[in-house]
Amino acid sequence: MIVVPKEDPSLPPGHVLVRAATTAICGTDVSIWTGKMPARLPLIPGHECTGTVEEVGKAVTRLKRGDRVVLDPLVHCGACPYCVRGLVNLCLKGGLRGREMPGTFAELVAVKETEAFPFPAHVSFAAATNFVGLYTVVYSQRKAPYIPGGHVAVIGAGSTGLLHIQLAKASGAASIIAVTRSRWKLEMAKKLGADHLVRAGEGDAVQAVKDLTEGLGAEVVIETAGTAETMRQAYGMVRPGGAILQFGIGPKAVDGIPGQDYYFKDITVIGSRAGLPEDYERAIRLVAARRIDLEPLITHRFPLAEIQRGFEFIEKGGDGGTLRAVIEVGG
Repeated sequence: MIVVPKEDPSLPPGHVLVRAATTAICGTDVSIWTGKMPARLPLIPGHECTGTVEEVGKAVTRLKRGDRVVLDPLVHCGACPYCVRGLVNLCLKGGLRGREMPGTFAELVAVKETEAFPFPAHVSFAAATNFVGLYTVVYSQRKAPYIPGGHVAVIGAGSTGLLHIQLAKASGAASIIAVTRSRWKLEMAKKLGADHLVRAGEGDAVQAVKDLTEGLGAEVVIETAGTAETMRQAYGMVRPGGAILQFGIGPKAVDGIPGQDYYFKDITVIGSRAGLPEDYERAIRLVAARRIDLEPLITHRFPLAEIQRGFEFIEKGGDGGTLRAVIEVGG
């Protein structure tokens, strides 16, 4: 990966030019960099970006110069059958910045004004990159029943798992059970709203969740780790009549998924891909009301000149105390 000079992007009508401040290093970025995920190469990577509006194009009405904004990672066409139905996360012709089109590890990024969202002044540029994760969490939980007043188990306590915990708490869950192998992530989960902590790998995690839920299991199990093991665990942790929210991106196929549970336990399994613009708006309102805290999720920072080192750091799993790393492009 190299840093090279580029011409400033053009500014079509309805677009704004954003001077990037930070872009987070996402697992998707690392997968593209290592060749595990296909992309349209060569390209500029990155899609979780915050910055300041530097210039506005003709016909822009929502934004003004100087606005601090977070960018939508998705670009959509607005004309395909899914976009017409409002399901822009399933756009047939669009894609992800930094994968199907140029990304945001750049000083200047041009986007449609509808793809940039102002965020509260008390949130730092680095922390605001977490809005990209939070809006996907908001979308997914919006699809899941039983969270208000229900027992919710969250498998995995990375940044999105911790956002799920905070949102479930804000949504009125009766109790939240955090399940992960990491001791320090369990402590972070407790600080951010988890009521019960289950350390996977120490005893039977499925039984531990049942013991905390009257022997029945959780009404909702949110799987964020995306491994075959944790996906199988989710089926054991969910109570009859409950729901599994499959948030983590798992393997193409998983052996050992109990197909009969769909019938005998009458469970619902919910998929979730990215989110919609209205979920961004709700995410921003939640943070503005200080019901969700994004700041603790940023643990590491790298300057743009050291982007290679940042990617290598994340690809190797960090340092044992890593949640989110950002590349600081500018002020």
